[in-house]
Amino acid sequence: MLVLVATKDLQGTAAGDYCWTVEGELVTPVVAECCTPDTCGCAAGFPGLASSRATTTAKVVDLAHLSERDVRDVIEGALERDGWFELIDPADADELVDEHIECIAAVCASFPVGTVVGRHGSTVFSRTIAQAA
Repeated sequence: MLVLVATKDLQGTAAGDYCWTVEGELVTPVVAECCTPDTCGCAAGFPGLASSRATTTAKVVDLAHLSERDVRDVIEGALERDGWFELIDPADADELVDEHIECIAAVCASFPVGTVVGRHGSTVFSRTIAQAA
């Protein structure tokens, strides 16, 4: 299954980069941003689904051993552990997990496997290193 994982690849190539996740953990592009996202950095982070920490760099990978059910379980576990299900109607929990699955799939469909991506707000983009001619 195509998923996004935390990576230290290309860390430090953009101002404000940070990586507090565990290398290789599943991440999501779905974020609840604070009222000052550019100041605190949450406008650029991918939340880690295991560590509950974030990184500014993620990689598109194909983890053939994972099924959609596996990824759903990880997302559900992270949302429950981090208290998000306490904030919504229980009937909406599946819809919230679906949103994460759909957003991960959309990002992964937009970039080749191995691409390191960043984000700013709802925009996810390929991260590259500028090279001299």
